[in-house]
Amino acid sequence: MVVKFNKGKIMDYNSDRPIESANQDLLGRLTFSKQLAEAIFKYGGKDGLVIGLFGKWGTGKTSILNIVVNEINSLSEDSCDKPIIVKFSPWNYTDKDNLISLFFRVLKNKLDIDKDEEKRKKIGKALTDYSDALDALSLVPMVGSGLAILLKTIAKAQGAELSKEVDLDVTRNHLEKVLSETHQKIIVIIDDIDRLTNSQIRDIFQLVKQVGNFPNIIYVLSMDRNVVCRALEEVHNIDGSEYLEKIVQIPFEIPALMKPQIREIFLAKLNDTIKDIFDDITWNENYFNEVFNNCIEPYIKTLRDVNRVINTFQFRYRLLYKETAFEDMMALTTIEVLDPQLYQWISNNKDSLCSTSIHSLQSLYRDKKDYRIKICNELERLGINVDEAIKFLTTLFPVFEDDIDERNVRCISSNIRESMRVAQEDRFNTYFVFDLNSIAIPRHIINNCIYTLDLNSLMVIITKINDEGNIEYFIDELRSLVNTIPSKRLGLIANAIINRQHEFKDTNSISFYIASVFNKAEYLVKSILSRIDNENERYNIIKDIVENMTKNGLGVIASFINIIELSYGRLAGNEEHKDKQIITLEHLEELEKTYVSKINEIIQFESIIDINHLHMAFYLWECLDKDRAQIYLKEILKEDFNILKFVCSIASRWNGTDGSGWFFKLNNYLTYISPDTIYKKIQEFDKRDLYKFTFDDQIKLASFVLNYEKSDNSYGVNEKLAKELVTKWNNS
Repeated sequence: MVVKFNKGKIMDYNSDRPIESANQDLLGRLTFSKQLAEAIFKYGGKDGLVIGLFGKWGTGKTSILNIVVNEINSLSEDSCDKPIIVKFSPWNYTDKDNLISLFFRVLKNKLDIDKDEEKRKKIGKALTDYSDALDALSLVPMVGSGLAILLKTIAKAQGAELSKEVDLDVTRNHLEKVLSETHQKIIVIIDDIDRLTNSQIRDIFQLVKQVGNFPNIIYVLSMDRNVVCRALEEVHNIDGSEYLEKIVQIPFEIPALMKPQIREIFLAKLNDTIKDIFDDITWNENYFNEVFNNCIEPYIKTLRDVNRVINTFQFRYRLLYKETAFEDMMALTTIEVLDPQLYQWISNNKDSLCSTSIHSLQSLYRDKKDYRIKICNELERLGINVDEAIKFLTTLFPVFEDDIDERNVRCISSNIRESMRVAQEDRFNTYFVFDLNSIAIPRHIINNCIYTLDLNSLMVIITKINDEGNIEYFIDELRSLVNTIPSKRLGLIANAIINRQHEFKDTNSISFYIASVFNKAEYLVKSILSRIDNENERYNIIKDIVENMTKNGLGVIASFINIIELSYGRLAGNEEHKDKQIITLEHLEELEKTYVSKINEIIQFESIIDINHLHMAFYLWECLDKDRAQIYLKEILKEDFNILKFVCSIASRWNGTDGSGWFFKLNNYLTYISPDTIYKKIQEFDKRDLYKFTFDDQIKLASFVLNYEKSDNSYGVNEKLAKELVTKWNNS
């Protein structure tokens, strides 16, 4: 199933800011937050209280506190005992003295907001007196010059007389009495304690312990328990958990997010991102489910993870979405954000994950069990979760799945090229280097060829692609997209491919086990024609191609007709293959007549001795019209120049682990010319006229000479040696 979305206009990143109100709650924290708020508001004890709110980073601690504050304000809206809520953010202090100064300043400023309330004035005055006492007597280890200066300033502002004798116990008792009598609840919230340094965390807890133990003052401390415990252990050299338990009287653990919640939030945000931004995005629902289960969900644990991944994804995919698979980009973005070590390993191991030529060679000598162990050990050394990584890799890279003999993960491996997946070697780098230039032919050009261009325009662009050395990529792309070609365009595209097939050039990197681009084009045309259900329609398309072929198409079309002949066990065929018979035998015989008539017509006006794949054209012609074919070839080989052209036309490339070169099947032509004669004519040819041959043809002539002169029975001479001989000829 393919899912499509349409384009919007605005890129809106998901904010990582905490929510401010209950109606923004996505994590289902509302009930928990309201219960916590109610517990704090209804706390009736006179003693001070320290509440701990524990949760991992990204679990919504700050959002919960915001809802708690709103809920407390709502509960106390009509109450005469409305609590004072102080949010203390200890981010800007430099030492312990500065911290306590900052604390008293924040608390005093909050109390001064409603100066008309008599009880708040009492609390402010009592707090100032106690602060003055601390300053004057310097009895608190944390108090230093910084606090002394601040408290003097506060005291002067309140009109206190610092010169008179001070008793700390008296002032403390007075402050406790005022707080108790006024019933004024003060809630001090300290959030993000786990983001402080170790020494700052220590100072915060010393502050709470030494100056926070007053009636009706409630501390709400928000933190990641594990982070804070480790910090306390390092600075105090004690058990951090025990220390924390002595400070925090009531711990609240934030409920863990359930996977269904995370999944629902993630998919909702992803859906909003796609439909608002991107143009006609398609994905395969079955494949996406595999990717989500194995490559995304295991890594996303918090709302912060969701937002970071979605934000990064929409930025990266906006740059690359026309040349990459949505599912794979989503998966890779997830680990780029949440498991960068695995992301880096993948980017550095293309040959281990894709069907490259290097991979194909390496896999020939690899034991799957040993290879799996090697990979697992390598991932473990990098600190990567091996089980999660294996699921990730085998889902995105079918070749890797087979290499390690993994069968626990159901992987959909079809249509890798069609879907522009990362496992397709030509697109792999695009996912990691953001380089669209690494795509040989952009997908929009391929789509124009499939859906838009007329026959002439299509043949022009195919020629251009071939000249740029990208024809094999083009053929592979078309073949992967055969099922998407509209029915009315099938014949046109097949016609264009066959008409230009004689031009197609293999790349120099072709390996001995990889089909030539010529053969790939044949397979493509056959796949295209197989899409057509009506046999008469298939026949008419092929017949039209044969009737309109030029001399350069003789070899290509002969090769294609020969494939059909073989499916009927005719010519060199040994047995029938009914599943490959794309037209009836009667129609095949009609094609044979049309081909013979056309070749006989062409030779009246043009020589065909220099066409590509002459051996195929002559083979079919000789099978169908032996006398005429033999007369033509004998006559044309009477000229020395034609002999050299003939040699070039029948040359076939070989590829192996030690290089590549050319060989010449002359057994079928011994009644027309001998190898000795050909060798002699090449040697006698005036090398000053080599310019009349293309460089490739010069190499073929040199290859024939070197093959002829060989003393051993090896397959052929490496092209490198042939090039050296051509250089020698041109310099002579």
